[in-house]
Amino acid sequence: MGVSREGYYKYLDHKPSQRGLENADLKEVIKEIFDEHKGRYGSIRIGKVLNQRGIHANRKRISRLMREMNLCPRGTRYNYKKYKLKSRGEERPNLLNQLFLTDSKNKIWVGDITYIPTKRGTLYLAVFVDLFSRKVVGWSMGNRMKDQLVIEAFLQAYGKERPDAGLIVHTDQGS
Repeated sequence: MGVSREGYYKYLDHKPSQRGLENADLKEVIKEIFDEHKGRYGSIRIGKVLNQRGIHANRKRISRLMREMNLCPRGTRYNYKKYKLKSRGEERPNLLNQLFLTDSKNKIWVGDITYIPTKRGTLYLAVFVDLFSRKVVGWSMGNRMKDQLVIEAFLQAYGKERPDAGLIVHTDQGS
């Protein structure tokens, strides 16, 4: 039934309500403000301008009237700065392919970082585990998750175990 409100009242021989008349007047003012600001103001800003002019209207009412008039504010052309994003580095191939089996110690180490909530804040723990013996070969703790945390854990493990050439170190390459 594609009849507008004004047409609806015409068919029923009804006069528009007081609210309907107020909405018609408010639509004119909204359109004027919208055009004055080059189509950039939405319902919140238009509501503030209306309040400054002494016209008090709810933001939801303004939004509904704008929808009825097909007024959609244009977005800004401002490009947000792309801060220096750290490159993820080169991705390493998955040598294990989820087969976590080995025949002797110090052939495969797996590593990960976890966090421990404490009363004084968060504590981060980096760990390297030997897959054969399931022994923690190196670990490091700190209050910030930095690459130095992992480096210290690896150097501790390497210093204690002195593995032969061909050691595979497997991590999830996360943060």
